[in-house]
Amino acid sequence: MDASSVLENVLTGMAELFGVDGAALMLLDGHDRLRAVGATDDAGVMLESAQERAGDGPAMESAARGGLVAIRDLHASSPTGFPDVAAHALPVRAVLSIPLIEDSELIGVLDFYTRAGRDWDSATRQTGSRLGELLVIVLQVLAESRTDIASPGQC
Repeated sequence: MDASSVLENVLTGMAELFGVDGAALMLLDGHDRLRAVGATDDAGVMLESAQERAGDGPAMESAARGGLVAIRDLHASSPTGFPDVAAHALPVRAVLSIPLIEDSELIGVLDFYTRAGRDWDSATRQTGSRLGELLVIVLQVLAESRTDIASPGQC
């Protein structure tokens, strides 16, 4: 199984475990810009693509703050929503964006989303943070396994 399949399965499992409609992942590129790299479904792809194009949205805000961003209704007016992103991310309504931190450095953002408005209470936010920590570990393992494959014969 390749890394993208593993990542897709992990995101799907996390969304199911968390009880949300989907999960999507953005990672920083070589120019420190968030780029969409995976999602559980088309709604997640649209959400991440809309944020990437707009340079705005919950993931961008989460990355800038280095903290969780909980949006009850993406379609609400700013500052509680992101209507410009929402217009291109139908049917996503609520988003919980979790910064992914490795060795004190931001590496990306994990977005959980629902198709209905949702309040993200403190217990839910804590669970989302833990899943974000788990995803960082998965990404580390995937990176290490690709390094191992790329340099066979080295001990």
